[in-house]
Amino acid sequence: MSDQKFGNKESLAIAFSVASIWFGTHVGGGFASGNQVISYYVQYGITAVIFPLIAMGLLAYFMFVVMRLAKARGFNNYKDTFEVLYPHPKMELIFEFYFICICLAGVASAVAGAGNVLANIMGIEYVGAAKALFNLAMVALIVVLCAFGIKVVQAASTVLSAALLITIAILVVTGVAFDYSTAAKQLMAANGIEAAAPYTSNVGSAIWRGIFVYAGFQCVSIAPMLPATGELNMKGVKRTAVLGWLMNGLALAASGLMLYKWYPLLKALRDSGAEGFTTCLNIPNQTVLGIMGIQWLTWLFSILLFCAFLSTSVTLTYSIVQRFEPHCFPKTIKSKTLRSFLVGIVSVALCFCVSLLGLTKIVVLIYGYLGYYAIALIVLPAFIWGIPKGKKAIAEAKAAQAAKG
Repeated sequence: MSDQKFGNKESLAIAFSVASIWFGTHVGGGFASGNQVISYYVQYGITAVIFPLIAMGLLAYFMFVVMRLAKARGFNNYKDTFEVLYPHPKMELIFEFYFICICLAGVASAVAGAGNVLANIMGIEYVGAAKALFNLAMVALIVVLCAFGIKVVQAASTVLSAALLITIAILVVTGVAFDYSTAAKQLMAANGIEAAAPYTSNVGSAIWRGIFVYAGFQCVSIAPMLPATGELNMKGVKRTAVLGWLMNGLALAASGLMLYKWYPLLKALRDSGAEGFTTCLNIPNQTVLGIMGIQWLTWLFSILLFCAFLSTSVTLTYSIVQRFEPHCFPKTIKSKTLRSFLVGIVSVALCFCVSLLGLTKIVVLIYGYLGYYAIALIVLPAFIWGIPKGKKAIAEAKAAQAAKG
């Protein structure tokens, strides 16, 4: 059977568009802020430039295995795909639970990130009561936008993402080229710091967290990618995985390279309690821009990052509402609007409580635990059962096609 029989087109442009869905899901506020990059890579040193490529390579193979199985079986959603992937259909709930948790954690982290960015813009320390107030303001804004502005947010998300990525690219290039030594000497002298902070010397932890855990919690990107695989054939599935690996791996490595340079100074400033830097590692990219003194880029990045966090919060909250509204006492509560409102309120209330942990703790702890969960119960099962099932499905499809002549 020809490869064309498995799909529609072999176009590289289509493979790129599907890979871009993965890229857009990955490069959210946690990445754009620099928080995830520091938490999982940069703190361990120069491996921040290498391990992202390995982690995204592992994730790309997972994407390929799952997309190939979905394509061979003619599925375009994660529910049907994982029902076939696992030995028993009900085991699909393993992925369902993970997906819901990662969405809720994503909203909480975005609320915390947006609150932190806004506090930084206003020159207020993002701690204590101020943290709660800023996060509460973000939650209120999310509720309003979910009710009245979801279409505007969805329409603007693509342009917003593109603008933020261009800004991050400028930041990375500028941050690498900037005279770091002079800035570090001046800031350390002004704050009575004798030496820059060291990197964390723990190769085992760097490998485990930077490669396996990070790839684990990022496997959530498969959910929005599967509906788009209908446009691909088997060659396109492979191209999508390769392009996604390059796009995500190189972006992560480039960000790691820039923050690797600045991390010793930022950590020293934070650890010393220097005024204005007590939360500098929460949104490190914003801090680096502030130190470099490029005002227009600092304001542009801050505004775009705030909007990105807000957009992520609204989109994920809306997705959660759409997922649970039909199951919210449909026989008792007849009004769909009321059911949606109740699900939304419960969701944002839960996310607000979690957001008080702060972006860093959410990224390190909650994403970390979800990464462990995904490695054991999603990634490994995909390799154990998904690989042979995908090959079998392809063989059966070829045999069926040959029988038809």
